[in-house]
Amino acid sequence: MSALPTTIVSSRQRLAVVVAIALGLIWSQYSGTVARVVAPAGIAGLPYSRSFLASVSDVVVLLLLLVLVARVSGARAWRVVGLHGPPAPAIVSLVALLAAASAICVTAAPFSDSVTVADLAWLGMGGPFFEEVTYRGLAVGSLMLLAGWRFLPAVLVPSVMFGAAHAWQGSGLQEVAGIVAITTAGGLLFGWLYVRWGFNLWPAIIAHMGLNLIWVAFALGESAIGGWFGNVLRLSLVTMIVVTTWWLSSPAFASRWRSRF
Repeated sequence: MSALPTTIVSSRQRLAVVVAIALGLIWSQYSGTVARVVAPAGIAGLPYSRSFLASVSDVVVLLLLLVLVARVSGARAWRVVGLHGPPAPAIVSLVALLAAASAICVTAAPFSDSVTVADLAWLGMGGPFFEEVTYRGLAVGSLMLLAGWRFLPAVLVPSVMFGAAHAWQGSGLQEVAGIVAITTAGGLLFGWLYVRWGFNLWPAIIAHMGLNLIWVAFALGESAIGGWFGNVLRLSLVTMIVVTTWWLSSPAFASRWRSRF
């Protein structure tokens, strides 16, 4: 595993990193609209192909801005993302928690009667993967590892932009505010997972995919706000994710785990 990049010494370059991330996050708010204009029918009419184009553009634009504006090498910028190897305790614990939540849903909630394979593939897996690369790996990682920002502002700013990117799901002011608040809180959770596991993005990806898959597969609500059962389940699951991550990622546990392998 290669070492993560350290903070850039030059204050001018740190500022350039911040500018690059800011511009990239602004682009992410409009990439979906641009994709609809450029490819109104998507790619050969495939479901979610416009969303795929927008998500890929978010990653590419952020990388290009880091390279062109901040003069960060492409290899260095990509190492920040944190796709360099998943820690087994995180993956095992998250999969176990998500499997337990799914089992509860099987017995207590109906399956969604309109879900398709494309919904599961993109809303449950593809979309969360690209969102984590964009909003956590590139944005949070660059702000902390390259620009030297502290945890809270580095995670909060991309999380707010992440929440704003989901505002379209709401139809009224109150619903929009609720969706933005919930998705912003989710961004904070995924950002914390990413940093807590040593800037490794896989725990955040697994958690994000798992929560989305449950939400898509079962009738828990038409938007991120959901109903009472879905919210109780989500709150309980998030609490367990935080508690187990706090324990499993502690130095004492990590040392014991490494000693066995």
